[in-house]
Amino acid sequence: MTDFSTIAKYYDLMTGFDRRLVREFGVIKHLVDKFKIARALDAGCGTGVHTIILAKIGVDVVGVDSSPEMLEIARTNALKEGIKPPFCREYFESLPAEWDESFDGVFCLANSLVGVQTAERLSLSLQAFHRVLKPGGHVIIQLLNLAGFRRLNRRIIKVSSEQNLTFVRFLDFDELDTRLNILVLEHELGEVRHTFSSQSILPIMPEVLSATARINHYSQIQFFGDLALVEAVTPDSENLVALLTR
Repeated sequence: MTDFSTIAKYYDLMTGFDRRLVREFGVIKHLVDKFKIARALDAGCGTGVHTIILAKIGVDVVGVDSSPEMLEIARTNALKEGIKPPFCREYFESLPAEWDESFDGVFCLANSLVGVQTAERLSLSLQAFHRVLKPGGHVIIQLLNLAGFRRLNRRIIKVSSEQNLTFVRFLDFDELDTRLNILVLEHELGEVRHTFSSQSILPIMPEVLSATARINHYSQIQFFGDLALVEAVTPDSENLVALLTR
C-alpha cells in the first residue's frame, strides 16, 4: 500500500478537513439514503472525514486504513466532533473474516484504491469488499480519472495554501510507472523548508476495474463522473466513480 505517513501531520490542512466535513455531508447522506445503508465500511479512511460524516448521519461505521499515523489523527478528529466510531489498522485485501456479510455499503473514496499498487492486490481487495458486503450491498469507489490526466499530459492535481504552508500534489507518468507526489513547502521567517513524498500507484482504468469486478462476482458494475452518481463519465471527467453491486 502507498504510505504517506511522512505528510500525515499536514494532511488535514492540505485537504481542507473542516471544509470537507461540511461540503461532502450532503452527497454522503444522499448515498446513504439512496442505498439504505445502515452499516458501512470506510476503506482507506485516512484522517476520518468520511467515517465521521457517516457516523453523524447515524450509520454504524468502521474506518480502516493502513497508516497508524493517519488513524491516530482520525481518532482525534472524531473526538473533536463528539463521536467515537471504531478505527482499525487493516489492509483492503485482508479484512477480518468476522466482518463477512456485515456491511450494507463499502466506501472507498478520495482515490484511496490506487494505493494497492498492483493488479493482484486490486483483485484481492475487490474480493474482500465483496466478502464483507451483505447480499445486494454496494461498493462506492472514487478515483481520479488518471487516463484523462495522462491523455492531457496533466501532471498537477492541485496546488493549495493554508497558514504558512503550500501544498503541491502532482503526478509523474512513464511507460511502466505512475507516481503520486506530494510536496509541502513551509515558509517561516524568510526560510522555506520542504517535505516530499512520492509513491508508485496503480492507474486504475474503467475497463480494468470492470473486468476485475466481474472476476470477483459483482452482479452489476456502473461508472459515473461524480460522487452523486448523476453525471456520466467522459474522457475529460476529473473523477471516475464506480458503483459495484454484490
